[in-house]
Amino acid sequence: MVGAREMFCTLVLIATTAACPSRPALGTVLAVMVPGDSDAAKAATEFRPDRSLEEVGASYCARGLERFLPGSYYYCVGRRELAKGHAAASANALEQAARWASKQAQFLLGVGYYKGDFVPLDRARGLAWLTLAAERGDVVYLAVLNSARGHALPEELRKAEQLLQDMKMTYGDEVAARRAERRYRRERDALTRGEVYGAVICIEGLNVDHIGSGGCQAAQPVWMVARKVDNHAAELFQGWQGHVTVGDLQPWPNR
Repeated sequence: MVGAREMFCTLVLIATTAACPSRPALGTVLAVMVPGDSDAAKAATEFRPDRSLEEVGASYCARGLERFLPGSYYYCVGRRELAKGHAAASANALEQAARWASKQAQFLLGVGYYKGDFVPLDRARGLAWLTLAAERGDVVYLAVLNSARGHALPEELRKAEQLLQDMKMTYGDEVAARRAERRYRRERDALTRGEVYGAVICIEGLNVDHIGSGGCQAAQPVWMVARKVDNHAAELFQGWQGHVTVGDLQPWPNR
């Protein structure tokens, strides 16, 4: 197991959505993955986490998001449980998220297996997860994958390729992303059917933190909640060429 700070640095990189993380942050992950990489180690010395491990562990995961985007919800749960030191719960949630097209979850599982951090050490399985995470061409995930592959044994590479062929059938974008988008579209359509009537709604974690016994006291227009769902969807499906963006709903005019 790596130290808490090393694991935290990985968590912080994942938390950025890998949209455009800094060189020091990437260097930190590479330094953890491949200790002999001098350039990565130098970059890692410049990295300063912007939140504590306790703050990551206290993250709120929107329960209502699971209905629309299980990949986003379970990734949040998996990252939070990992930060709290709950390895088994984290691995279970991350695998659920990976099944629903979360590249962040797949990447974190790849790092975990490659290093034996919170799951049993299995470098070949780690390489397979990292390959899945990088299939949309994210530059950070590709950099980590290439570095890990460059330090893998030939037998590990062969086993990783065999594992990858099986894992693609469940976790590859051709299956997982299409599954996730079908779920998203179905539930979003169900949500917006009442929009033309000017309906308001409460969804836990999206427009209210908690719906108590007294019911929802802060309902919002359906179009406003749907837009929040769309923002999460844009993040989950980022880089996937098969995804068709859903346009924003507009407020229905008063009559």
